[in-house]
Amino acid sequence: MGDLLIRNIDSALKEQLNDSAHVNGRSLSDEAIARLKQSIAGDGVPKQLAGQRLRAIVDGFVPTDEEREAIAASRHEVDRAPPSFERDE
Repeated sequence: MGDLLIRNIDSALKEQLNDSAHVNGRSLSDEAIARLKQSIAGDGVPKQLAGQRLRAIVDGFVPTDEEREAIAASRHEVDRAPPSFERDE
């Protein structure tokens, strides 16, 4: 295993890392390694539940009366196609 030296870390960041290490029962170095692995594995994107992502995408969407009628009618179709969420603007 190699070593990594990180210079000029902000005091507040180091304190946060140190606090997190204490909470997780790890050394400062082990906490830094765990955080790096977590960040790289997730590409820095926080995990969200599907419902949370969907809510963020359609937030503020209000269907027109025509869209509501089309949705209601399509619910009764036997072999209906999957819904399309693209909208003509």
